[in-house]
Amino acid sequence: ETTEDGASAEEEEDEEESDDEGWITPSNLKQVQQDTGCCDTAPDGIQVGCVTTDFAMQNVLLQMGLHVLAVNGMLIRQARSYILRCHGCFKTTSDMTKVFCPHCGNKTLKKVAVSVSDDGSLHMHFSRNPKVLNPRGLRYPLPAPKGGKHANNPHLVEDQPFPQQRLSRKARQKTNVFDPDYMAGVSPFAENDIYSRAANLQIRDAALGAGRRRLNPNAVTKKFVKRR
Repeated sequence: ETTEDGASAEEEEDEEESDDEGWITPSNLKQVQQDTGCCDTAPDGIQVGCVTTDFAMQNVLLQMGLHVLAVNGMLIRQARSYILRCHGCFKTTSDMTKVFCPHCGNKTLKKVAVSVSDDGSLHMHFSRNPKVLNPRGLRYPLPAPKGGKHANNPHLVEDQPFPQQRLSRKARQKTNVFDPDYMAGVSPFAENDIYSRAANLQIRDAALGAGRRRLNPNAVTKKFVKRR
């Protein structure tokens, strides 16, 4: 009985000691924040800094070389960079504006987070989410290619020729009666182009605001929309 009581007392003392070591108290809060790198105190020699709790914005600020200050320890430890990786030929490119793979030409580029180690080697961090390479919504019948100066075909390859979508000659004419070099033509009033093919497709001048144009002809359009 004495041995059992002594063993139980020792176990209780060990549990109390282990609990005291893991707790964060107001006395050791600053030390724990310094150990984890989450401290609100600004480094020495820095007079101006950016304060934000948005991790994406902190990543951009760090890549720009600006000083970022944390609020309640909410600060990322290192900046995250991204590259594009083709899951068809497994080639990578750092040009984030690419839509098609520069090596195989397929539209199979995916954004991958990368990190650079101390020795300069590049490590890619892949997502375990199976929805990243989900082909749902990518398989659909393609329409027959159409010609003409106002054709709207799907973008299938990088070097695919596209029409210029230019305005008609009547729409490009500007009638300004207050112009000192104005010469009265058939009519002194401004005429609008409403009968040409470009006007029917609602193609407008970029300076006056681009018109409504479907970039993807396979996009689903809303039907039976209630008009006010």
